[in-house]
Amino acid sequence: MTTVTDVSAFAVGAVTLMPGLQSFCVTTALALAAIYLLQVSWFTAWLALDEKRIRNGQHSILPCISLSQTTEITTDPYQDRLRSLLSWLLPLRSYQALVVVVSALLLGVSAWGATGIRQKFDPFLLIPQDSYMTRFIQVNDEFYNPYRGWKAEMYTGHLHPSDLTSLESLVQELEELPHLESVTSWWSEFRDWAGEQGSEPGSWRNLTSDSHFPSALSQFLHSVRGARYQPDFRFAGELVCGEAAPSILASKFYIEYHQFSGPEEHVPAKQAVDRALEKSKIHDAVSFVKIYAAWETDQISGHELWRNVLLALACVTAVVLLLLANIKICLLVVLTIVLTLTDIVGFLHFWGITIDIISCINIVLAIGLCVDYSVHICHAFLLARGNKRERAVTAVVNIGPAVMNGGVTTFLALVLLGGSTSHTFLTFFKVFVLTVTFGLFHGLVLLPVLLLLVGPAEIAMEEVEEEAVSEGSSAGHCNLGYVEDKGGVLGQAWAHLFPRQGSWTPQPSP
Repeated sequence: MTTVTDVSAFAVGAVTLMPGLQSFCVTTALALAAIYLLQVSWFTAWLALDEKRIRNGQHSILPCISLSQTTEITTDPYQDRLRSLLSWLLPLRSYQALVVVVSALLLGVSAWGATGIRQKFDPFLLIPQDSYMTRFIQVNDEFYNPYRGWKAEMYTGHLHPSDLTSLESLVQELEELPHLESVTSWWSEFRDWAGEQGSEPGSWRNLTSDSHFPSALSQFLHSVRGARYQPDFRFAGELVCGEAAPSILASKFYIEYHQFSGPEEHVPAKQAVDRALEKSKIHDAVSFVKIYAAWETDQISGHELWRNVLLALACVTAVVLLLLANIKICLLVVLTIVLTLTDIVGFLHFWGITIDIISCINIVLAIGLCVDYSVHICHAFLLARGNKRERAVTAVVNIGPAVMNGGVTTFLALVLLGGSTSHTFLTFFKVFVLTVTFGLFHGLVLLPVLLLLVGPAEIAMEEVEEEAVSEGSSAGHCNLGYVEDKGGVLGQAWAHLFPRQGSWTPQPSP
């Protein structure tokens, strides 16, 4: 059940636009499926061999040595103590109120933190924080580049003289944008130079013909004023002094952004530049600087994160409802997952983590872990017998230690990452610590209280099974909808969700 939910939750992540998150989701889905197949085949086979060794009385390390089989199997004293403690603690109204209040306080603090978490991807964080390059960047930003933003290049494709009017409009619009510190363009210098050469300030418009522009451009690029702009052109032929310039295959000029503090500033700035380029309709006009990769990530990471989280929750809800077939149980599982995710995101903000590609991967991964902490308890609750208190106690006693063991081993597997200087490893450590902490709290503390208060009533399967067997025997077959299933809650739950009406009796098989 947890494998199906986890694989479904990660498989839906393949629809994301971020290649890193997409690769992670696909790989994780395949890995979880492979782990499950190995557990039910390879691992189970070794368990069978080990059980055979135990029955033969052979030593675990030295199987050639046989041991006397005098040890009697007794009940686990720790399990009995846990059952006694929970039987006394769970029914207490004060304990139930304390758990609900603590959960509500955590939710309130986490929701406040989640609303303040920033969406920012800084590629320099991927460099180890104790490396020489990191120290260089910090010193350079502090002393030599404190007030300057990123300098981007504006490229155009084939530039015809008829495109000069559009180029003039583009440069003017860029110069008026409040997001830009400066615009350094060969066109601005060429326009002013052409105006000085003619008798009218707007005489550059006379150069928009095929006969005048190539000669004027060649003169400008070979002048003292325009020689520095020669590297900004790619011509169809060689540029020769005294001859008309060949046709322009590509050109570029430069813009410089203001220094931005985060995506709330640089995302609108990049969008304004893109709109100006699109509006100009100049052939193959595009803007580029290396930081655009991080800015694009900031622009889509938040949207992609919440879309993948919602899709994963939808898959988890569908699978849990299908396999457990109980609406209340399904809602409780989804509730614990949502509470855990909210707590994780909120406390990540207090821990100094922002929404970037790495934290997105970890938050999506946390969904799979959250399912394990809650759905096992709910499954054991449905299988248990008695009133709600007895079933909640039985569920925690039977499966709680295994759930706790899974959370603790997950924490131990990643605890050493806490001493790393890598942003990637530190993010993994922080997300997993919060996932294990809040997942275990909601699964082993809050969920049993919720099951005791609002959990579904017991499915009286003994009477249903006896009736089904007797009816099946008299009809010569057994009703497939009520076949006795020693392992499972699926048939029981479906029988509860879709009960038989009236005095319907099964029909004989054809």
